[in-house]
Amino acid sequence: MALARTLAPTTLEAFFSSYVERQPLHIARNQPGYFDDAYAIGDVEDSLIVGAREPEYFCLVRTGQPELPVEEFTYERPGVRARLTGKASARWLDARRIVAYYAEGYTLIIKDAALFCARLQRFSNRLQRDLAAYVQPNVYLTPPQAQGFDVHHDTHDTLTAQIQGRKTWRIYEPLVELPLESQPFAFKERPQDLKLVAQVDLNPGDTLYIPRGFPHEARTSDDLSLHCTFALAPIRIYDVLEILVRIAGDTDVSLRESLTPRLLGERALSERLGALYRDRLEPALATDRVAIAVEIALDELFRISRPNTSNAFAQTLLTREIDTDTPIRLDDTVPFHIRGRNGIVEIAAAGKVVVLPGTCAPALAALQAGPTTAGAMDPGLSPADRYALVKRLVVEGLVIIG
Repeated sequence: MALARTLAPTTLEAFFSSYVERQPLHIARNQPGYFDDAYAIGDVEDSLIVGAREPEYFCLVRTGQPELPVEEFTYERPGVRARLTGKASARWLDARRIVAYYAEGYTLIIKDAALFCARLQRFSNRLQRDLAAYVQPNVYLTPPQAQGFDVHHDTHDTLTAQIQGRKTWRIYEPLVELPLESQPFAFKERPQDLKLVAQVDLNPGDTLYIPRGFPHEARTSDDLSLHCTFALAPIRIYDVLEILVRIAGDTDVSLRESLTPRLLGERALSERLGALYRDRLEPALATDRVAIAVEIALDELFRISRPNTSNAFAQTLLTREIDTDTPIRLDDTVPFHIRGRNGIVEIAAAGKVVVLPGTCAPALAALQAGPTTAGAMDPGLSPADRYALVKRLVVEGLVIIG
Protein backbone atom coordinates (compact mmCIF):
# COMPACT_ATOMS: atom_id res chain seq x y z
CA MET A 1 0.00 0.00 0.00
CA ALA A 2 1.32 3.42 -0.97
CA LEU A 3 -0.11 5.01 2.17
CA ALA A 4 1.45 2.41 4.50
CA ARG A 5 4.83 2.91 2.84
CA THR A 6 4.52 6.70 2.99
CA LEU A 7 3.75 6.55 6.72
CA ALA A 8 6.03 3.67 7.80
CA PRO A 9 6.87 2.87 10.52
CA THR A 10 3.73 4.65 11.79
CA THR A 11 0.82 2.22 11.44
CA LEU A 12 -2.34 3.14 9.56
CA GLU A 13 -4.34 2.58 12.76
CA ALA A 14 -2.18 5.06 14.67
CA PHE A 15 -2.32 7.55 11.81
CA PHE A 16 -6.10 7.61 11.61
CA SER A 17 -6.74 7.43 15.35
CA SER A 18 -4.13 9.90 16.61
CA TYR A 19 -3.15 12.27 13.80
CA VAL A 20 -5.77 12.69 11.04
CA GLU A 21 -7.43 16.10 11.54
CA ARG A 22 -5.82 16.30 15.01
CA GLN A 23 -2.09 17.02 14.91
CA PRO A 24 0.91 17.09 12.57
CA LEU A 25 3.09 14.03 12.11
CA HIS A 26 6.77 14.05 11.08
CA ILE A 27 8.25 10.72 10.02
CA ALA A 28 12.04 11.03 9.91
CA ARG A 29 13.99 8.69 7.64
CA ASN A 30 16.73 10.75 5.98
CA GLN A 31 16.75 8.08 3.29
CA PRO A 32 17.54 9.56 -0.14
CA GLY A 33 15.74 7.78 -2.94
CA TYR A 34 12.84 6.63 -0.74
CA PHE A 35 10.31 8.31 -3.03
CA ASP A 36 12.12 7.72 -6.33
CA ASP A 37 9.22 5.58 -7.53
CA ALA A 38 7.02 8.67 -7.31
CA TYR A 39 9.13 11.62 -8.46
CA ALA A 40 12.65 12.95 -9.00
CA ILE A 41 14.24 16.24 -9.96
CA GLY A 42 14.54 15.15 -13.59
CA ASP A 43 10.73 15.08 -13.72
CA VAL A 44 10.67 18.82 -13.01
CA GLU A 45 12.65 19.60 -16.13
CA ASP A 46 10.60 17.14 -18.18
CA SER A 47 7.42 18.86 -16.95
CA LEU A 48 8.62 22.20 -18.33
CA ILE A 49 8.67 20.55 -21.75
CA VAL A 50 5.58 18.35 -21.50
CA GLY A 51 3.53 21.15 -19.93
CA ALA A 52 4.90 23.98 -22.04
CA ARG A 53 1.47 24.73 -23.54
CA GLU A 54 -0.27 24.78 -20.12
CA PRO A 55 1.42 27.58 -18.17
CA GLU A 56 -1.56 27.89 -15.81
CA TYR A 57 -0.22 24.87 -13.92
CA PHE A 58 3.09 26.57 -13.15
CA CYS A 59 3.87 29.49 -10.87
CA LEU A 60 6.83 31.24 -9.29
CA VAL A 61 6.62 32.60 -5.73
CA ARG A 62 8.95 34.18 -3.20
CA THR A 63 8.12 35.18 0.34
CA GLY A 64 7.30 38.86 0.69
CA GLN A 65 6.65 39.22 -3.05
CA PRO A 66 3.46 38.85 -5.10
CA GLU A 67 3.21 35.79 -7.31
CA LEU A 68 4.81 36.47 -10.68
CA PRO A 69 2.33 37.09 -13.50
CA VAL A 70 2.41 34.36 -16.12
CA GLU A 71 3.72 36.79 -18.73
CA GLU A 72 7.01 36.96 -16.82
CA PHE A 73 7.96 33.34 -17.54
CA THR A 74 6.18 32.61 -20.83
CA TYR A 75 6.51 33.80 -24.40
CA GLU A 76 4.01 34.22 -27.21
CA ARG A 77 4.48 31.48 -29.77
CA PRO A 78 2.79 31.87 -33.16
CA GLY A 79 1.22 28.90 -34.86
CA VAL A 80 3.18 27.11 -37.59
CA ARG A 81 2.74 29.08 -40.84
CA ALA A 82 0.24 31.25 -39.01
CA ARG A 83 0.23 33.78 -41.83
CA LEU A 84 -1.35 31.14 -44.09
CA THR A 85 -3.34 29.07 -41.62
CA GLY A 86 -4.67 31.91 -39.47
CA LYS A 87 -3.92 29.91 -36.30
CA ALA A 88 -3.82 32.08 -33.20
CA SER A 89 -0.66 32.38 -31.16
CA ALA A 90 -0.45 30.98 -27.63
CA ARG A 91 1.68 31.52 -24.54
CA TRP A 92 4.27 28.81 -23.86
CA LEU A 93 6.55 28.28 -20.88
CA ASP A 94 10.02 29.76 -21.25
CA ALA A 95 12.16 27.27 -19.33
CA ARG A 96 15.24 29.51 -19.32
CA ARG A 97 13.33 32.43 -17.78
CA ILE A 98 11.94 30.08 -15.13
CA VAL A 99 15.46 28.94 -14.29
CA ALA A 100 16.61 32.56 -14.12
CA TYR A 101 13.89 33.45 -11.59
CA TYR A 102 14.73 30.29 -9.64
CA ALA A 103 18.32 31.55 -9.40
CA GLU A 104 16.95 34.80 -7.92
CA GLY A 105 15.28 32.92 -5.05
CA TYR A 106 11.87 32.05 -6.50
CA THR A 107 10.22 28.71 -5.80
CA LEU A 108 8.85 26.89 -8.83
CA ILE A 109 5.47 25.27 -8.14
CA ILE A 110 3.95 22.71 -10.47
CA LYS A 111 0.26 22.42 -9.62
CA ASP A 112 -1.36 19.04 -10.21
CA ALA A 113 2.07 17.78 -11.26
CA ALA A 114 0.77 14.30 -12.11
CA LEU A 115 -0.59 15.79 -15.35
CA PHE A 116 3.01 15.79 -16.59
CA CYS A 117 4.39 12.65 -14.90
CA ALA A 118 2.69 9.27 -15.30
CA ARG A 119 4.76 7.77 -12.45
CA LEU A 120 3.47 10.40 -10.06
CA GLN A 121 -0.11 9.80 -11.25
CA ARG A 122 0.22 6.10 -10.45
CA PHE A 123 1.54 6.88 -6.96
CA SER A 124 -1.29 9.39 -6.38
CA ASN A 125 -3.87 6.85 -7.53
CA ARG A 126 -2.55 4.33 -5.02
CA LEU A 127 -2.85 6.92 -2.26
CA GLN A 128 -6.39 7.71 -3.37
CA ARG A 129 -7.39 4.06 -3.14
CA ASP A 130 -5.92 3.79 0.35
CA LEU A 131 -7.47 7.03 1.62
CA ALA A 132 -10.82 7.12 -0.22
CA ALA A 133 -9.97 10.76 -0.90
CA TYR A 134 -9.08 12.71 -4.00
CA VAL A 135 -5.32 13.26 -4.10
CA GLN A 136 -3.68 16.11 -6.01
CA PRO A 137 0.13 16.24 -6.02
CA ASN A 138 1.80 19.66 -6.14
CA VAL A 139 5.57 19.89 -6.60
CA TYR A 140 7.80 22.58 -5.05
CA LEU A 141 11.38 23.25 -6.15
CA THR A 142 13.02 25.85 -3.90
CA PRO A 143 16.57 27.21 -4.25
CA PRO A 144 19.00 27.34 -1.29
CA GLN A 145 18.32 29.80 1.55
CA ALA A 146 14.87 30.65 0.22
CA GLN A 147 11.20 30.53 1.13
CA GLY A 148 8.28 30.35 -1.27
CA PHE A 149 5.06 31.18 0.55
CA ASP A 150 4.58 33.36 3.60
CA VAL A 151 2.95 31.67 6.59
CA HIS A 152 -0.49 30.34 5.62
CA HIS A 153 -2.88 27.50 6.27
CA ASP A 154 -4.42 25.11 3.75
CA THR A 155 -8.09 24.20 3.60
CA HIS A 156 -7.13 20.58 2.85
CA ASP A 157 -4.95 18.09 4.67
CA THR A 158 -1.49 17.54 3.18
CA LEU A 159 1.01 14.71 3.01
CA THR A 160 4.45 15.97 2.03
CA ALA A 161 7.17 13.71 0.66
CA GLN A 162 10.65 15.25 0.82
CA ILE A 163 12.49 14.08 -2.28
CA GLN A 164 15.75 16.02 -2.31
CA GLY A 165 17.49 18.52 -0.03
CA ARG A 166 16.41 19.71 3.39
CA LYS A 167 13.65 22.10 4.39
CA THR A 168 12.80 23.48 7.83
CA TRP A 169 9.07 23.71 8.55
CA ARG A 170 7.47 25.80 11.27
CA ILE A 171 3.93 24.75 12.15
CA TYR A 172 1.59 26.88 14.27
CA GLU A 173 -1.58 26.39 16.27
CA PRO A 174 -4.74 26.70 14.14
CA LEU A 175 -6.75 29.92 14.05
CA VAL A 176 -9.67 28.08 12.41
CA GLU A 177 -10.25 24.41 13.19
CA LEU A 178 -10.72 22.25 10.06
CA PRO A 179 -11.47 25.23 7.77
CA LEU A 180 -13.65 24.97 4.69
CA GLU A 181 -12.55 26.28 1.30
CA SER A 182 -14.41 29.50 2.13
CA GLN A 183 -12.20 30.06 5.21
CA PRO A 184 -8.72 30.97 3.94
CA PHE A 185 -5.91 32.09 6.21
CA ALA A 186 -6.16 35.61 7.65
CA PHE A 187 -3.00 37.15 6.21
CA LYS A 188 -3.11 39.96 8.76
CA GLU A 189 -1.78 37.45 11.28
CA ARG A 190 2.01 37.61 11.71
CA PRO A 191 4.12 34.56 12.60
CA GLN A 192 5.12 36.17 15.90
CA ASP A 193 1.42 36.37 16.83
CA LEU A 194 0.97 32.64 16.28
CA LYS A 195 1.74 29.85 18.75
CA LEU A 196 4.45 27.51 17.47
CA VAL A 197 3.41 23.86 17.60
CA ALA A 198 6.45 22.23 16.00
CA GLN A 199 9.61 22.95 14.05
CA VAL A 200 10.89 20.05 11.96
CA ASP A 201 13.72 19.52 9.50
CA LEU A 202 12.49 17.53 6.53
CA ASN A 203 15.28 15.46 4.98
CA PRO A 204 15.23 13.27 1.86
CA GLY A 205 12.79 10.40 2.32
CA ASP A 206 10.92 12.08 5.20
CA THR A 207 7.15 12.44 5.37
CA LEU A 208 5.20 15.29 6.94
CA TYR A 209 1.43 15.26 7.54
CA ILE A 210 -0.28 18.57 8.34
CA PRO A 211 -4.03 18.68 9.04
CA ARG A 212 -5.92 21.49 7.34
CA GLY A 213 -6.03 24.69 9.34
CA PHE A 214 -2.51 24.49 10.82
CA PRO A 215 -0.59 27.59 9.65
CA HIS A 216 2.89 26.76 8.42
CA GLU A 217 5.91 28.06 6.53
CA ALA A 218 9.04 26.38 5.20
CA ARG A 219 12.56 27.49 4.32
CA THR A 220 15.49 25.73 2.67
CA SER A 221 19.00 25.37 4.08
CA ASP A 222 22.23 25.59 2.06
CA ASP A 223 20.92 23.20 -0.58
CA LEU A 224 17.95 23.22 -2.92
CA SER A 225 14.78 21.44 -1.84
CA LEU A 226 12.38 19.34 -3.88
CA HIS A 227 9.23 18.06 -2.27
CA CYS A 228 5.82 16.86 -3.39
CA THR A 229 2.81 17.81 -1.33
CA PHE A 230 -0.23 15.60 -1.80
CA ALA A 231 -3.36 17.67 -1.19
CA LEU A 232 -6.06 15.41 0.27
CA ALA A 233 -9.77 15.97 -0.32
CA PRO A 234 -11.72 13.30 1.61
CA ILE A 235 -15.47 12.97 1.83
CA ARG A 236 -16.51 15.07 4.84
CA ILE A 237 -19.61 14.98 7.02
CA TYR A 238 -20.34 18.42 5.60
CA ASP A 239 -20.36 16.99 2.06
CA VAL A 240 -22.77 14.16 2.89
CA LEU A 241 -25.15 16.50 4.75
CA GLU A 242 -25.07 18.92 1.83
CA ILE A 243 -26.08 16.09 -0.51
CA LEU A 244 -28.84 15.01 1.88
CA VAL A 245 -30.30 18.53 1.85
CA ARG A 246 -30.06 18.53 -1.94
CA ILE A 247 -31.94 15.20 -2.11
CA ALA A 248 -34.58 16.51 0.28
CA GLY A 249 -35.03 19.63 -1.84
CA ASP A 250 -35.43 17.51 -4.96
CA THR A 251 -38.21 15.44 -3.41
CA ASP A 252 -40.02 17.90 -1.10
CA VAL A 253 -41.62 20.96 -2.65
CA SER A 254 -42.00 22.69 0.73
CA LEU A 255 -38.21 23.07 0.92
CA ARG A 256 -38.20 24.81 -2.45
CA GLU A 257 -40.55 27.60 -1.41
CA SER A 258 -39.06 31.09 -1.43
CA LEU A 259 -38.73 33.34 1.60
CA THR A 260 -40.57 36.58 0.92
CA PRO A 261 -39.24 39.93 2.20
CA ARG A 262 -41.85 39.80 4.95
CA LEU A 263 -40.81 36.34 6.07
CA LEU A 264 -37.15 37.28 6.02
CA GLY A 265 -37.89 40.05 8.49
CA GLU A 266 -39.91 37.91 10.88
CA ARG A 267 -38.38 37.05 14.24
CA ALA A 268 -40.31 33.79 14.09
CA LEU A 269 -38.41 32.65 11.00
CA SER A 270 -36.06 30.52 13.11
CA GLU A 271 -39.07 28.72 14.58
CA ARG A 272 -40.45 28.10 11.12
CA LEU A 273 -37.14 26.73 9.89
CA GLY A 274 -36.88 24.61 13.03
CA ALA A 275 -40.27 23.09 12.28
CA LEU A 276 -39.20 22.42 8.70
CA TYR A 277 -36.11 20.64 10.01
CA ARG A 278 -38.11 18.45 12.37
CA ASP A 279 -40.84 17.66 9.85
CA ARG A 280 -38.90 17.59 6.58
CA LEU A 281 -35.16 17.42 7.01
CA GLU A 282 -34.90 15.01 9.92
CA PRO A 283 -36.48 12.21 7.85
CA ALA A 284 -33.78 12.92 5.25
CA LEU A 285 -31.30 11.34 7.70
CA ALA A 286 -32.96 7.95 7.32
CA THR A 287 -30.49 5.13 6.75
CA ASP A 288 -31.46 4.53 3.13
CA ARG A 289 -31.06 8.21 2.24
CA VAL A 290 -27.70 8.47 3.98
CA ALA A 291 -26.53 5.46 1.97
CA ILE A 292 -27.65 7.18 -1.23
CA ALA A 293 -25.85 10.39 -0.23
CA VAL A 294 -22.64 8.48 0.44
CA GLU A 295 -22.89 6.79 -2.96
CA ILE A 296 -23.37 10.18 -4.63
CA ALA A 297 -20.33 11.54 -2.78
CA LEU A 298 -18.27 8.54 -3.90
CA ASP A 299 -19.45 8.97 -7.49
CA GLU A 300 -18.41 12.62 -7.40
CA LEU A 301 -15.02 11.60 -6.00
CA PHE A 302 -14.33 9.02 -8.71
CA ARG A 303 -15.70 11.25 -11.46
CA ILE A 304 -12.76 13.62 -10.94
CA SER A 305 -10.25 10.77 -10.55
CA ARG A 306 -7.89 10.04 -13.42
CA PRO A 307 -7.41 6.75 -15.26
CA ASN A 308 -4.04 5.13 -15.61
CA THR A 309 -2.53 2.91 -18.29
CA SER A 310 -0.45 -0.08 -17.22
CA ASN A 311 1.02 -1.44 -20.46
CA ALA A 312 -2.49 -1.08 -21.89
CA PHE A 313 -1.79 -1.90 -25.55
CA ALA A 314 0.06 -5.13 -24.77
CA GLN A 315 -2.56 -6.04 -22.15
CA THR A 316 -5.34 -5.71 -24.70
CA LEU A 317 -3.56 -8.12 -27.05
CA LEU A 318 -3.12 -10.63 -24.20
CA THR A 319 -6.92 -10.89 -23.87
CA ARG A 320 -6.91 -12.91 -27.10
CA GLU A 321 -5.27 -15.85 -25.34
CA ILE A 322 -7.07 -16.11 -21.99
CA ASP A 323 -7.34 -19.63 -20.55
CA THR A 324 -7.86 -21.27 -17.16
CA ASP A 325 -4.28 -20.69 -16.04
CA THR A 326 -4.05 -17.03 -17.08
CA PRO A 327 -2.83 -15.06 -13.99
CA ILE A 328 -4.83 -11.92 -13.25
CA ARG A 329 -4.88 -9.21 -10.58
CA LEU A 330 -6.49 -5.87 -9.91
CA ASP A 331 -4.49 -2.85 -11.02
CA ASP A 332 -3.59 -1.12 -7.75
CA THR A 333 -3.01 2.18 -9.55
CA VAL A 334 -6.70 2.54 -10.46
CA PRO A 335 -9.02 4.03 -7.81
CA PHE A 336 -12.43 2.37 -7.86
CA HIS A 337 -15.44 1.52 -5.71
CA ILE A 338 -17.61 -1.59 -6.14
CA ARG A 339 -21.27 -1.70 -5.14
CA GLY A 340 -24.18 -4.04 -5.78
CA ARG A 341 -27.76 -3.00 -6.37
CA ASN A 342 -30.89 -4.35 -8.01
CA GLY A 343 -29.25 -7.47 -9.38
CA ILE A 344 -26.27 -5.69 -10.95
CA VAL A 345 -22.74 -4.76 -9.90
CA GLU A 346 -21.39 -1.27 -10.53
CA ILE A 347 -17.72 -0.34 -10.50
CA ALA A 348 -17.25 3.41 -10.09
CA ALA A 349 -13.84 4.20 -11.55
CA ALA A 350 -12.10 7.24 -12.99
CA GLY A 351 -14.68 9.18 -14.97
CA LYS A 352 -17.04 6.24 -15.53
CA VAL A 353 -19.24 3.52 -14.05
CA VAL A 354 -18.80 -0.04 -15.35
CA VAL A 355 -22.03 -2.05 -15.05
CA LEU A 356 -21.87 -5.85 -14.79
CA PRO A 357 -24.42 -8.60 -14.06
CA GLY A 358 -24.87 -9.43 -10.39
CA THR A 359 -23.51 -12.93 -11.08
CA CYS A 360 -20.04 -11.32 -11.38
CA ALA A 361 -19.98 -10.36 -7.68
CA PRO A 362 -18.12 -13.49 -6.44
CA ALA A 363 -15.49 -13.09 -9.16
CA LEU A 364 -14.91 -9.46 -8.19
CA ALA A 365 -14.66 -10.45 -4.52
CA ALA A 366 -12.01 -13.03 -5.43
CA LEU A 367 -10.04 -10.39 -7.34
CA GLN A 368 -10.19 -8.02 -4.38
CA ALA A 369 -8.78 -10.77 -2.15
CA GLY A 370 -5.57 -10.90 -4.20
CA PRO A 371 -4.00 -12.25 -7.40
CA THR A 372 -5.77 -15.27 -8.89
CA THR A 373 -6.27 -16.98 -12.24
CA ALA A 374 -9.06 -16.80 -14.79
CA GLY A 375 -10.05 -20.36 -13.84
CA ALA A 376 -10.00 -19.91 -10.08
CA MET A 377 -11.60 -16.47 -10.09
CA ASP A 378 -15.13 -17.93 -9.90
CA PRO A 379 -15.72 -21.61 -10.75
CA GLY A 380 -19.45 -20.86 -10.68
CA LEU A 381 -19.22 -18.94 -13.95
CA SER A 382 -18.91 -20.77 -17.23
CA PRO A 383 -15.46 -20.61 -18.85
CA ALA A 384 -16.84 -18.38 -21.60
CA ASP A 385 -18.32 -15.95 -19.05
CA ARG A 386 -15.12 -15.92 -16.98
CA TYR A 387 -12.99 -15.12 -20.00
CA ALA A 388 -15.44 -12.47 -21.19
CA LEU A 389 -15.36 -10.84 -17.73
CA VAL A 390 -11.56 -10.83 -17.61
CA LYS A 391 -11.40 -9.30 -21.09
CA ARG A 392 -13.92 -6.61 -20.14
CA LEU A 393 -12.03 -5.70 -16.95
CA VAL A 394 -8.70 -5.58 -18.79
CA VAL A 395 -10.13 -3.34 -21.51
CA GLU A 396 -11.64 -1.09 -18.83
CA GLY A 397 -8.18 -0.78 -17.26
CA LEU A 398 -9.16 -2.44 -13.98
CA VAL A 399 -7.34 -5.78 -14.24
CA ILE A 400 -3.83 -6.76 -15.31
CA ILE A 401 -2.88 -10.06 -16.92
CA GLY A 402 0.36 -11.54 -15.64
